[in-house]
Amino acid sequence: MTPRGSPIAARDVLRRAVAVCLLLLLASCGRTPTEDASQEASAPVVEVAAAAPLESSGHIEASGLVAYKRETPLAFNVPGVIESLIVDAGQIVARGQRLAALRQTQVAAGDAEAAAALESAERHLERTRTLFAGGWVTQARLEDAELGVQRAQAARDNASFNQSTSVLHAPATGVILRRLAEPAQVVGAGTPILVLGETASGLIVRAGVTAAQAATLRLGAAAVVRVSGDREPRRGSVSLISSAADPTTGAFPIEIRLDAPEGLRSGSVAQAEIEALNGAHSEALLAIPLLALIDARADQGVVYVVGEDAVARRRSIVTAGVSGDFAVVASGLEAGERVISRGAAFVRDGEPVSVAESLPR
Repeated sequence: MTPRGSPIAARDVLRRAVAVCLLLLLASCGRTPTEDASQEASAPVVEVAAAAPLESSGHIEASGLVAYKRETPLAFNVPGVIESLIVDAGQIVARGQRLAALRQTQVAAGDAEAAAALESAERHLERTRTLFAGGWVTQARLEDAELGVQRAQAARDNASFNQSTSVLHAPATGVILRRLAEPAQVVGAGTPILVLGETASGLIVRAGVTAAQAATLRLGAAAVVRVSGDREPRRGSVSLISSAADPTTGAFPIEIRLDAPEGLRSGSVAQAEIEALNGAHSEALLAIPLLALIDARADQGVVYVVGEDAVARRRSIVTAGVSGDFAVVASGLEAGERVISRGAAFVRDGEPVSVAESLPR
């Protein structure tokens, strides 16, 4: 047994202290080499693809409705009660055709006022005659009172004569799209009671696109339109691209004029595939595989970007439609950055990954 305080005992204590320090140092450094190797082996295996400049034109998809170029609300310019409404939705009408009649409410009020004015003028004439008989007023005063009665009588007769109904006529040949009122209903001046689709204006498809998509469109761009209920798609071209977004939806309205609109009805749902990405705007656009998008809503998307450190990082991007099997990226990525094209469902933000091989472009 080694005596306490001997050199050998001191060395044993020193060795134990060094061992404890080494263990603490290893613990503070994190995983051991064995744990690191195990972690690398368990990293998700993914395939990546580099974001590359868009090389060819593609298309964007938009949903919309078939409509007449001019759809006109029809209304009376005075308030009143609808006496008759002789057309219904879906009915074809000719220019100048009678559509509805209205009994004006303010005419009745005018007639009552005219009658009251006549009664007042007659009472004034009676008083004036009494005063004239007593010598209190002149002949001229009596004649003025008589003239006042004549004028009030004429005003009342004119108000009664004007108690006719207002008639609403079709301003153009077309189709009644909507009926917004019924007989006996009280309506104000300018309140629409019918909506007329003017056939001469032609049928179009109205749709909305995002700001990024609108930047890739041009007037005259070819479009393939599939209308609900149609067996075959129809062809057309972009005839209008709005320069301002709709304040309600935030989308930019566009119009597609159809080459053969025969047989279509206003209000039918349409899906349009529009040629896009031509011209100078396409130079700033990138393409990534569609499978790289792990979340996509309107023109917003999410991808995992893999850097040189083989760590996957979640990133939001702005998209501008599709081109074949590729999603078009308007912003959020730089050319050459790698995104996970397969295996993203098994990856978490900030997690190391094992890269297999890049998908061919």
